Amino acid sequence: MLTYSVAGRTWHFSHSIGYFVGPQGFTYPTPIATTASGTMYIANVGLAEYSGAGNLGSKIYKYRIEDEFLGEMGGGDFLWPEGLALARDGTVWCADAYHHRIFGYDPEGSPVGDWGEFGDGNGQFNRPSGIAFDADDNLHVVDSHNHRVQKFTKDGEFLGAWGSEGCEDGQLNQPWGMTIDNEGALFIADWGNDRVQKFTPEGEFLGNFGSRYEDIGIDDGGSLKRPADVAVDSDGDVYVCDWGNRRVQIYYPDGDIICSLQGDAHEFSKAAANVMEVNPEYAQAFRRVTPVELIKFGIFDRPRGIAIDSEDRIAISDGGRGRIQVYHKDHNYLLPQFNA
Repeated sequence: MLTYSVAGRTWHFSHSIGYFVGPQGFTYPTPIATTASGTMYIANVGLAEYSGAGNLGSKIYKYRIEDEFLGEMGGGDFLWPEGLALARDGTVWCADAYHHRIFGYDPEGSPVGDWGEFGDGNGQFNRPSGIAFDADDNLHVVDSHNHRVQKFTKDGEFLGAWGSEGCEDGQLNQPWGMTIDNEGALFIADWGNDRVQKFTPEGEFLGNFGSRYEDIGIDDGGSLKRPADVAVDSDGDVYVCDWGNRRVQIYYPDGDIICSLQGDAHEFSKAAANVMEVNPEYAQAFRRVTPVELIKFGIFDRPRGIAIDSEDRIAISDGGRGRIQVYHKDHNYLLPQFNA
């Protein structure tokens, strides 16, 4: 087990889930939503055709975070799933950037409704992406190419909108992922501005996470490049999928950097091990890979989505590797004591 202890906090790498294509495989996993108890819904951007690999269209996979496959839903409904959120009644909602539409399903995968259309008016979308439900069970939608956030009932009734295009505090440039913390604050991955911004539910600017210091030759360790998604744990620490830098950045609640996760999936997932078992030629090929190349297989390649359950288990969609990497924040960890 790989362990990171920084600033009084400890994270353990746990395991990876899935394998690129194949049975129960991902082509490009995007957002993740998780229940408090660790049931995950993982959106996957599929391929229109893939010879011999079965049905790899875009869909939502349902898993236990421990790596138990529970089913799938939404196949054939959407094409570019960019946001997932769970309503209070357990229904699963997906933002499809291709159809400019929101799709809903019950926990077993039956459709419960869909709404939205292309445009820039109230209730219309131009590539909706991150979505999140607030404490009142209203859905906030990042309307990415309209550079704003819109608010709806879960049935699609428009309640309000805020945001404008730009790079000043409070302005947005093609925002992507989003989360809402326990205090009701919205954290938005401001993709085009290489930062995460924090807002009140009404859109009042509260602060920034990350920096662009690398642009001027200064690296404080907290810089971001095209952030894709954001999540907040039980301590208020903020996790950002730093898509362009192929890592996950972790910040204090006030926005100072704590550390980075680079990816640690150096052992096969259960699904990958099964593929190797039935395809001996794959196993032979891996035995010829150098140790340096094997290490590279374990690190993130375009981490896209992140979700955290009530036990502070952190699920990260490793888009370019076609898998999920899972970490656990350990609140009871004691550093080893070494006697002289």
